[in-house]
Amino acid sequence: MASNLRAPAPYRTHHDYLLAFMANVSMTSATTVTGRQRGSQGARSGKPSAGIYGHELAEQTTSNMRAIGRFIVKVTDPASDSSTWPFRRIVNVMIDMIHRDLPNREQLKEIRRHETRKSYGCPASEVEVQWEQFLVEFERRVRNQDEDLERLCVWVEYQVRFHVHPIADGSGRLATALVAWVMLRAKRHIPMYAYVERDEMHCKLREGFEPFEAYYLDRCFRERTDGNGTSPDVPFDKRVVSDAIAS
Repeated sequence: MASNLRAPAPYRTHHDYLLAFMANVSMTSATTVTGRQRGSQGARSGKPSAGIYGHELAEQTTSNMRAIGRFIVKVTDPASDSSTWPFRRIVNVMIDMIHRDLPNREQLKEIRRHETRKSYGCPASEVEVQWEQFLVEFERRVRNQDEDLERLCVWVEYQVRFHVHPIADGSGRLATALVAWVMLRAKRHIPMYAYVERDEMHCKLREGFEPFEAYYLDRCFRERTDGNGTSPDVPFDKRVVSDAIAS
């Protein structure tokens, strides 16, 4: 049960943290909300289908992301054996969990081989090399104690959600999980997407890194503060995702 899990700093309760994480998922993942894979209906030739649709797909992907939210707590908790896991193992486990119990999970978690019609993502032929370069740079930056973590989150979002778009399905969900891990391991609040609109975010991504950076820092970090300059744990309506975190 979620209530029995350790509350990750700086959140007061595990429930508040998981609510924030699942709110982020619901704001940016069409699959978890609608049960529809965007681009899987012939719009992007070669993109694998999950094998299930509608409510069933939404329910399973939501359950998977809830499990990832809990996993992030484990691997950022110094008291957990999982906190010593190598960087690559954490990333690979996240990718595996995104597609847990989906009929076509093996195809879904593979390196992206399909083109995205230039709306986002590098050419499919470059994905493998660029994904490896990203992982090397990400590990270096996340271990740098002088790194600006908010800007690191921007870079991770831009690379994973947009530029590389590394896996066949679920790159956006992976970006959400990775930036939560970045912040929680430093005992800081995860980015908050309450002021983000999915289509607006993607428009900013297409404008380039600098416009997206300004947008993301403002919407996901700056607007979360109250009049005293402090960040509330759950600054949005809890009803939005109450069903998503039910155990």
